[in-house]
Amino acid sequence: MKGKKLFLILVLCLMAASSIGLFLNTFGVFFTPIADDLNEKRGTVAIISTILIFSSAICSIILPRVATNGNYRKIYIAGIIGTVCSLVFMANAGSLLMLYIGALLLGVSFSVYHMVMITTIINSSFDENIGTINGVVFSFAGIAGALFAPLFSSVIEERGWRAGFYLMAILAAVMCRPGIFAEMKVEKAEENEKEEETSAFNYRTVPYVLSLIMSFSFMFLPSLPQHFPGLALCKGLRDNAGALLVSSAMIGNIVFKLLAGVLADKLGTMKTIFVMAALTVIGSMLLFTGGKALLLIGAFLYGSIYSVCSVLIALYSKEVYGLENYKKAYPVIVFAGNVANALGISAVGYIYDFTRSYDLAVILVILLAALGVALSVISRNLQSKKTRA
Repeated sequence: MKGKKLFLILVLCLMAASSIGLFLNTFGVFFTPIADDLNEKRGTVAIISTILIFSSAICSIILPRVATNGNYRKIYIAGIIGTVCSLVFMANAGSLLMLYIGALLLGVSFSVYHMVMITTIINSSFDENIGTINGVVFSFAGIAGALFAPLFSSVIEERGWRAGFYLMAILAAVMCRPGIFAEMKVEKAEENEKEEETSAFNYRTVPYVLSLIMSFSFMFLPSLPQHFPGLALCKGLRDNAGALLVSSAMIGNIVFKLLAGVLADKLGTMKTIFVMAALTVIGSMLLFTGGKALLLIGAFLYGSIYSVCSVLIALYSKEVYGLENYKKAYPVIVFAGNVANALGISAVGYIYDFTRSYDLAVILVILLAALGVALSVISRNLQSKKTRA
């Protein structure tokens, strides 16, 4: 049994590396080459990621309701096939509209093994050290981002962005394949009985609405690293410096997800959210500087925001709304965050297009980080009072 659990953790790590690390954390290196090739604005090209995230967010609300222990393997295999076909389609796209369609199909496909399903499998398969397991699993998204961002940058520079999409398809297929042989549970045996005993979840309460706004605030922030290649060029640095900034953020992603998982188990979720948000703000301030070393440190610290978005919001949802309501509360919380992330990627691109600087975007993420911390505390306290009443 222990061997099966370890293999499941490995599979979940590869799922996170593919769905988050490969697609979301490296897509930024494609923006400028595609914009230059198709003679489009960066903000317009960044809509590719907006569509990708938005389509996966919608599917992530539906999947936990339809996936069962009996049918999830078939859904998973269909998702892998869809992912590869979508990327091949994008590699052969002749216009921005075709890339948008490919992104829509890709978002639908990889939602099958994206954040909501990963956390659902973790909560259904493990009873202890959930924070640490979340941290380890989602740290692989950072590992993939750190490894693949420079790789794609190099391939795009030598072979073009179309070759980059072909490589992405191959890597996705390789990383997702082991999951076909894993025993992945998306529901506990006693879960259906508990659902019958539990009253219907109310999505219209003040604490829950504040939780949605909190998620929106925090998950806007990972949109900025997608534009680190453009930020590096704006600072007068060479093209490869942008890939290094992305890699630095992904290394921070790895370190702080591991740290956040352990801290959440030891200190609690709320204190850990505060610590990681503070590190994000410090990293944001360093992005105002022009020196390469300080920018790399800033990008590294900024990587702490990924721990909030993937590890801590999931733990927050389970802690505040309970395991019995997790599959109802968490997908919509993530949906609100994914909408923010989808809009943020394009918004940051347009901020640059109209101001020729990323400074306004950096100020915006600092304000949103502060708002997210405040709302997480307020919503938790209000929900706690409501539960005790």
